[in-house]
Amino acid sequence: MRLGRFLIAVIVVGLLAVSGCGGAAEPRAQVADSSECPHEQAVVRRALERSHLRVDVSGDGKPDTVAAASDPGAAEPCRGFVGVRVDGAGISSTHLIPAAVPIKGIRARIVGLPHLGDRHGAEIVVDTGAAVDAVLAQMFTFSGGGLRALHVPDQPDGSFIVEGGGVIYPRGAGCTADGRLILSQAAQTSDGKRFRVTRRTYQLRRDGLGFTGPEVEEATVALNRLGARFPEFVGPHWTACTSSPV
Repeated sequence: MRLGRFLIAVIVVGLLAVSGCGGAAEPRAQVADSSECPHEQAVVRRALERSHLRVDVSGDGKPDTVAAASDPGAAEPCRGFVGVRVDGAGISSTHLIPAAVPIKGIRARIVGLPHLGDRHGAEIVVDTGAAVDAVLAQMFTFSGGGLRALHVPDQPDGSFIVEGGGVIYPRGAGCTADGRLILSQAAQTSDGKRFRVTRRTYQLRRDGLGFTGPEVEEATVALNRLGARFPEFVGPHWTACTSSPV
């Protein structure tokens, strides 16, 4: 009898652990331990030495050097990186989400430096090079003295589509003039004359490490009016909230 009660208790505890009793944890972008990549420092340092992209990402009012770096011959977790050289604070880097790294022969690149929320520094948007028919991106922020991945509420792993999805189900990302993130998707109607659009707008949290929301807008627009009404589908994607050349 005691053995039976013991087994029941073990099963109950196991079920509680699996179900996450006490509230679901907030999803985080999956960035693996950079110690797995022995060539990271050298690859990132070379990319920063070649980069002419300078923008304040640390928020101290001084321009920092920013670069995406690739190691095309490396295994998946160590094929793509993002790095920043902060004036007076050295180099900080991290590698991309393991499930979204450059396809062999393709290099990661920076495609946006938006100013989101009330942060003084810019966020970094990296095209991972993980998709041939879309810009599958990851977003990074400088916080606590180093680069951190921002979990964008689009794909489960925190990555998101800046542009892609094809002509039937296009997707796009961008920002508003007051620094909110836009993620939109559309579906062409059966008659091929219109798009049904769902636009989600997210506010950066006060701590700068996640997003609240979203505010949702739905609309139906003529096929040839999609880009004019919702410019996040066609780009440039980050003009509304950045003064950078990217």
